[in-house]
Amino acid sequence: MFFLVVIVCGGPYMLYVEKEEVHFAPERVVTYTVYLLQQIGEGSLGTYYSGNDERSIAEDIVPFAINSFELMFYSVLIAVLASLLFGLFLQRFAFVRYFQKLLNLLSTIPDFVLIFLSILAAIQFYKWTNIRIITLSPTSDSSNMWFPLTMLAIGPTIFLMKVISLKYGQIGGEDYIKTALAKGMGIWHILVHHVYKNVKPFLLADLKKTIAITVANLFIVEYLLNVVGLTRFIFSKNGIYQFNAAVMGLMGIILLSILVYLLIRAILYLFERIAVYK
Repeated sequence: MFFLVVIVCGGPYMLYVEKEEVHFAPERVVTYTVYLLQQIGEGSLGTYYSGNDERSIAEDIVPFAINSFELMFYSVLIAVLASLLFGLFLQRFAFVRYFQKLLNLLSTIPDFVLIFLSILAAIQFYKWTNIRIITLSPTSDSSNMWFPLTMLAIGPTIFLMKVISLKYGQIGGEDYIKTALAKGMGIWHILVHHVYKNVKPFLLADLKKTIAITVANLFIVEYLLNVVGLTRFIFSKNGIYQFNAAVMGLMGIILLSILVYLLIRAILYLFERIAVYK
């Protein structure tokens, strides 16, 4: 995985234009990789530039990773909880179906457009109330985390809720569900012990896609809303592209994605132990 990240981050160095000619020089990536490994061997990850300031990657990577992890984990958790709540357990209520129709309408709009429209709405809100909820200045950091979290959770929530709602409709028409209803079993018992158990495989299968959507939107949200996260190593403020920082940032995001996946699986396991198999 490390060498795949190296190849991806080394793309701008392998392919470059000089005197209107495109050059391919993979040896440049080898040189940068050797230097990076030397830095790691010496107990350092190197430095990067944030504007005109040279900073240590090792000193910044932990707080940056914590911010990115919080955004990723809570946005995916919101997506899972909202999809199970509105796509499964409350699906039979009319207001939930209207809410899903609204989300289906929003799903036709690309995620980056929704984020951009939300930023415009926040700016207009500031003009009306003089209350600032976002920071757009490139020299300032985000003033809060709830707004970036909300923006990041929109995409995965819409995707996962559509999946769960579709599977709910398919499973709800199965013969064993009709038999359970005919036997007089309670609706919550059927939802938890029959429908959820059959929806779960699809939920777990699409959980990876949900995290992938979250990671893709993380680059947009952190960059536009000035969140101090791992993407800052890749898109540094007023700085040039830097190989060491880009590799560490992308590796960190991949490792955080794996951690988020494992934690969500653990939460679902605890839910099953408490509510399904009690």
